[in-house]
Amino acid sequence: MSVRELARAAGIDVDYLSWRGEPTSASDDAIWQALHALAPDLGIDVTASDALAQLEQRRWTERVPPVIAAWDGELVVPMRVRADVDAEWQLEVVLESGGPMIARGTLFELPADSHAHPGGVVHCFRRARVSLGVHALGYHQLKWRVGDETGDALVISAPTRAYGAPGMLARRWGVFAPVYGLASAESGQAGDLATLRRLFEAVDARGGSYVATLPILAAFLGDEPYAYSPYSPASRLFWNEVYLDLPRFAAALDVTIPSAPSGPFPPLIDYRAQYAWRRPVIDKLAAAFFRDPERAAAVAAWAAPHYVFDYAAFRAIGEAQHAGWRKWSAELQAGSKLARTRADAIALAAKGGGDAASVDTHVFAQWAMQSQLQALQGQRAALYLDLPVGVNMDAYEVWRWRRLFLTDLAAGAPPDALFLGGQNWGLPPMSPIALRRGRYRYFIDCVRHHMRVSGMLRVDHVMGLFRLYCIPAGRPATDGVYLRYVAEDLLAILTLESRRATCAIAGEDLGTVPDYVRPAMTKHGFYRLHVGQWAFPNQVGHDSSPSPQGAIASLGTHDTATFAGWWNGADITDARDLSLIDDHQERDQRAERERVKAAVLALSPPAPLADVARAQPAPAEAIETSRVPPVARAMYGGNAELAAGPAEVVLVSLDDLALEPVPHNVPGTTSERPNWQRRVPGWADALDDMKAPAVAAATIAAVSAARPRTE
Repeated sequence: MSVRELARAAGIDVDYLSWRGEPTSASDDAIWQALHALAPDLGIDVTASDALAQLEQRRWTERVPPVIAAWDGELVVPMRVRADVDAEWQLEVVLESGGPMIARGTLFELPADSHAHPGGVVHCFRRARVSLGVHALGYHQLKWRVGDETGDALVISAPTRAYGAPGMLARRWGVFAPVYGLASAESGQAGDLATLRRLFEAVDARGGSYVATLPILAAFLGDEPYAYSPYSPASRLFWNEVYLDLPRFAAALDVTIPSAPSGPFPPLIDYRAQYAWRRPVIDKLAAAFFRDPERAAAVAAWAAPHYVFDYAAFRAIGEAQHAGWRKWSAELQAGSKLARTRADAIALAAKGGGDAASVDTHVFAQWAMQSQLQALQGQRAALYLDLPVGVNMDAYEVWRWRRLFLTDLAAGAPPDALFLGGQNWGLPPMSPIALRRGRYRYFIDCVRHHMRVSGMLRVDHVMGLFRLYCIPAGRPATDGVYLRYVAEDLLAILTLESRRATCAIAGEDLGTVPDYVRPAMTKHGFYRLHVGQWAFPNQVGHDSSPSPQGAIASLGTHDTATFAGWWNGADITDARDLSLIDDHQERDQRAERERVKAAVLALSPPAPLADVARAQPAPAEAIETSRVPPVARAMYGGNAELAAGPAEVVLVSLDDLALEPVPHNVPGTTSERPNWQRRVPGWADALDDMKAPAVAAATIAAVSAARPRTE
């Protein structure tokens, strides 16, 4: 038996094409580690000499899969059966609305396909079709019978295309900025939902449609495991309370908020200090809030179905233990019955030394964050949120639903143009098998959590819906395998939830993208991303075509250099400092960059910049083209070109308007670079004609003029 053959049968891709199109393979050691990680879900001994035969036998004894996607109400139920045996079958679909639909027949009436010979006996698929109706969207229960065998499955009846798919809405624009970067004198070192609301109002006033930001999910910011990266959250089901707009509740609850610590802010955000200042205020707000029995009862009713009490107990234990769950006692690590009420949560927290006040704080914080985020939906502009690939190894859901996660593997990305050494994100991947057997309950909850408050959801690393690059413990990021997921199931969940929440979907399709991903995105109405700085004239190594119509276009992303950084070659300097390129490669890249910059300037004539500036009710000093630095002229021209182009959505980064040279993140680095800790300079004035730098004002004016909002 070949280990590679066994891995492929187990849903593991061990061979793939690199970002340069070169054949690449994982080592045998990495493959064995991945197989051992997946073995409990496979239900076989992967070291047995007949492991492959066992796997095939188990696969063909599963008569009907546990989950079936039905597109636009057309259900096709595959049945794995012996090819030479006829039997009666029956399908009963119980719709969400309660009405049953029944179909029945005999196996030989159905055509056969996909023949195989497990155990030397010919088997095949026979497929029964049931029309549920185009309007019967939802999660339905299927009860099946084949001969004497019975079982059940989940039917996801979904629209083929997501809500607001490309071509359905007008051309529009928005701005991008991480919430943490929107600091003010009142919010302290980092921004919060109050400063985010100010940005919403400014974008609304200029006719923008989106405010795009990074994940604002729960994080470990106290003396628990300290992890502030928005892409390594403490949960994908709960929000980060450090971003609460505290004054919104303080007056009504008669709680005084102390001023932010005096003195100038440190150059980088100190999240521990920010949380240490804010947390006592949240404690006081929670205590005051729950003194009212009616409020307490209303929040309890909201919290019970959303795991909020259980999460609050988990956080209370972590704060008492001063450690993540992997360092708790065996009893605490094992968890217990899910806490559904406040009393349950207090009892669970007490086992680890947590108290009732801490439980109440976390329950209140989640309710308050949800309330404030939903209030933003009253604006004409919508929140463009980001759904990260996974969670921190110490996250709530890894503790609570351990079997869903493969903790001996870490999700990441193979070497690509962004980071030649590959990336290990340290996130435990979800088991494709356990996720599906669990009817995707957790994934559905994650999607709903985000779509309740957003008008556009960006699925980070959308390739992970199809396959996810995973690195076994102890292996370098260059020696990983791909776990395959049932993409049809995940796509159906996303399009269904999108339609129900009236939330459009974008897929982050950057890096190593298999050929089948983008056609699937197009089919199901997902927007793709277009990065302007990779498509400038004469750019080598990237797609230099204009932005596709069904795209969200921007000059860069949070994982690329800012425009000013790109212009100055800061990304090349980073690559050299991190030993990703040698001296010869650095010289070649800098020479190419100079050629591209010259071409970009040729596309950014100075006259339109001055004309736009003079047309604005801006300060009297219209932009004199002789005083416009080349980087500013190119930034204006690049954004104006995107706005005039075919992409349906254009995002302008507030960092680019400020000509900020330092990126928010350098992929593949942790302590080597100050990722996720930088504030956005001048953000409060960026959309104000009277206060914004002239080039920034002209850029926003050009973009908004090219894409006026239709009311």
